[in-house]
Amino acid sequence: MRIRLHSVIVALLLIAGCSSSDNQPETSGTAAATPDEWASMRAIDACAILDESALAALGKTGDRKYAGANSHTCVTTITAPDGTATVARAYVGERVQEGAKKIDLGGVDGFQDTSCAVTVKIAGDSGISISVEGYEFEKQCGQAEQIARAVHTQLKSPPQNPYASPFHNKDPCQPTDQFAAQIGTLKSIRRPTIINCEMTGTQGTLLVSQEIESMTTHVHGEPVTVAGKEAMRHQEPDQKDRCMIMVLLKEAPEDAWFTMHYEVASPSDPCGKASKAANASTTAS
Repeated sequence: MRIRLHSVIVALLLIAGCSSSDNQPETSGTAAATPDEWASMRAIDACAILDESALAALGKTGDRKYAGANSHTCVTTITAPDGTATVARAYVGERVQEGAKKIDLGGVDGFQDTSCAVTVKIAGDSGISISVEGYEFEKQCGQAEQIARAVHTQLKSPPQNPYASPFHNKDPCQPTDQFAAQIGTLKSIRRPTIINCEMTGTQGTLLVSQEIESMTTHVHGEPVTVAGKEAMRHQEPDQKDRCMIMVLLKEAPEDAWFTMHYEVASPSDPCGKASKAANASTTAS
């Protein structure tokens, strides 16, 4: 079977615009108490940012829904009076690109990058971005700025909902101590995006990811049970040093599930270690 172990993580890294400086590992001496740079953003409800009333001046908004695999991203369609439809996206956890242009959205500063996304900083250089789907960059830049101005109140004081999904307010690097026990002495820990955790130890690596998985396209692995929940184990026949456990947490819209992925790369028993990491996290949640 052919399975997707790294594709979502790689895609998310590209979306988040991680720079080389962002990719530096954190020191292992404080790994168990590593500060979570995304902590102030984990409870923000991306769909509530695309407020129907705030966007009413631009047109009628359609259903708001999570975008792809990330519950911190929401999209909606805004239909103008002339029938023109614009797909707007709010993404919590964006990093402002170097050289982004500063713009005043009305009491809050935004930063527009070369992709036309407008980002308002929440912590450091990270925050919430507003963007528009399409390929006409000149047009999109104006649309994204217009939408960001319309929801500037929501960007200035982001709406909180720690229960919006099983992932809101949850740090994928926890429980750190139990995770580290599976890969030896912890050497580094990183959170490249708001939904990922990467740990490196003396006996291997552990990648944890909070994802919305489409059951219509997912290649089903070997059925297993983790802390009483349905799960799947994926291991390629030619990759005995790598194994991924996917735990199904809760049904999501459009024939999808909120899932946790635990992938271990280790020369010894990667499936056993991934299963133990999954059990520790699922039991603790």
